[in-house]
Amino acid sequence: MMGYLLDTCVVSDFVKGENNTLKRLKSSSPHEIFISSITVMEVKYGLAINPERAIKI
Repeated sequence: MMGYLLDTCVVSDFVKGENNTLKRLKSSSPHEIFISSITVMEVKYGLAINPERAIKI
């Protein structure tokens, strides 16, 4: 099975509403999109040190 392993930058771009990222992910099946545990940790850490950003999400 082929798919996309998203890194922290792509997840961040998605949350920010970056057009190219949104188009690419919306054209993919949810079953083709993966996020590593490291990326999850990096996103959680970033939100923990920047509460204002966490509120926006």
